[in-house]
Amino acid sequence: METEALERPADLTIWRTAPASAPMAQPERYGTLREAIAAAAGALTDPAKQPWIITEEGEILSPNWIRTYLN
Repeated sequence: METEALERPADLTIWRTAPASAPMAQPERYGTLREAIAAAAGALTDPAKQPWIITEEGEILSPNWIRTYLN
């Protein structure tokens, strides 16, 4: 991933692995991909939450990608 991509906006959606009665996940817009990754890091501490990021370029970053990036 290009370094400048980290400074572009990104959307973070946190899906819950709870029953279908849980409300639908809504994406949240962040000013930079760095901010979205930092917010996703907090969600990764809860096994019932699965953070997914969509970059401004349309790239989809899975929970496994986010974990790998953070490590």
